[in-house]
Formats: sequence, C-alpha cells, structure tokens
Amino acid sequence: MKKVIFPMMVACAVAWPVSSPAEITVEPAGMKIVWKSMQKEFDGFQTYNSKEGAYISLAVNAGDKGIIGFDQDRSKLTVSDETNDLGGKFGMWNKFSKDGKLMRVEVATEKLPAAAAAGLKLTGKLELIVASKTETKASEPREFKKGDKVELSDDFKFEIDTIGKPKWGDEPLALTLKWNRKVPELAAVRFCDEAGKVIESSPSGSSRSGFLGKYTVTKSYKLKKNSKVLKIEMDLWMDAEKVTVPVDVRVGLGGRR
Repeated sequence: MKKVIFPMMVACAVAWPVSSPAEITVEPAGMKIVWKSMQKEFDGFQTYNSKEGAYISLAVNAGDKGIIGFDQDRSKLTVSDETNDLGGKFGMWNKFSKDGKLMRVEVATEKLPAAAAAGLKLTGKLELIVASKTETKASEPREFKKGDKVELSDDFKFEIDTIGKPKWGDEPLALTLKWNRKVPELAAVRFCDEAGKVIESSPSGSSRSGFLGKYTVTKSYKLKKNSKVLKIEMDLWMDAEKVTVPVDVRVGLGGRR
C-alpha cells in the first residue's frame, strides 16, 4: 500500500523477525517512455497522460506468503540506461492484489535514457512485510460509544473513533476504528449483532499519519444493519516478517533482458 499494523495513544517499538527473501521474485510488468508530453499544445492533455520521462512497473511475487506492508521510506530503486544514472522515485500506483500474493511497484524518472540505449536497469531494494497466518480475536458483545478502547491481544488495542449514522449513504451505522501503530496486523474485520450474526459491511476509508516515530491509523466501515450491541471480530496476522528484497532487473523492449 502508498505510504505502508501499546497502550492506546502511545507508540511502542516492536521487534519483527527478518526472513530470507529467497522465495520472493521481482520481474518487469511494463515500461513507458514519454519523449514529449505536448501538454501545452493539446490543452493540458499529455502524451499517455504523463510528463516526459521513463516509467517502469515491477511485479513482486511473495510466493506462499502475502505482502501486507511496503515501507516506501526505506525502499529505494534507481534507474539507469546502463551508462547514465537517471535517478528514480516511486510512483502513485503501488498496489496489492486482492489475495496479497502480488504487488505492483512503479518507478519513474524525469530523465530520459540516451538515444542509443538498448534498455533500462533497475537496482536497489524493497522493504516489505510479509505474512501467511492469521488468528481471530474478538471483543465482548457490548454497546459501543465514541472513545471506547478495545484490547484484542497483549499488544494490539484500538479505539472507537466515531460511531453512528454516517453523513453520506443509506447505511444505518458507520464506525471508525483507530490505533497507534504503523505495522499492519489487521487482515480482516467483521461486525456481529447481539445474536452473533455477521452484519454485512464495507470499508469506507482509511488514513495513516506519523510524526517523530508516532503513528495513527484509522479505518472506517459502513454497516448494512443497525445493532445496539456489537461484537467486533478481527483476523490478525500472527507471523509478520520484515524482508529486504534486492532488485537488479534489466528491461528492454521485449521485457526482461
């Protein structure tokens, strides 16, 4: 995900195991080069909707594990035409597949490769968090109100940031959950009524912010049914690992070189 889960409102350090990235593969997924954007000449419509430069997308496959986090701040990829260093920065469209097995990473540079270049080379590293096992934790059925704190495990707690009728939409109930930790332990969340039946719900927004090592994460959900008493179930990743994936990929017109 772009920029990439204590007592409540207090940040704390967590020691994550580091695994071998041997099972993680990186391969080119696409390349785009724009020599002239022609933005002024065509009333703001740029060539391929892009500025001048080179754009490369990589497919990162985690094998049997899922990619649950991407630390863009600690990751770095550089583009070269194998003669000149073109720099490089991560694009706006870094995405995870629905099953989490695959991640698409975009790298862009405003510098163009030399006219005689046969291809581009990407080098550097990707800092990921991967996991494969979850465990379900649940709150006691209760009537929640804004500000309530819920402890699901020794080191994962969250707060009810908002609860009530949403400002927009037809759903009768919406909740925003908040916690203060960057690492994404949350794999899934469900809401049950007082009879224990799962209420149909959908995510309606999320945010992440950080300052001086302290992080705040919020996730919002809309529920199709209003229930005075709720039980909140969460699937939490139990085997999260940090991995550093080295990248050394050459790309030509036919793909990997």
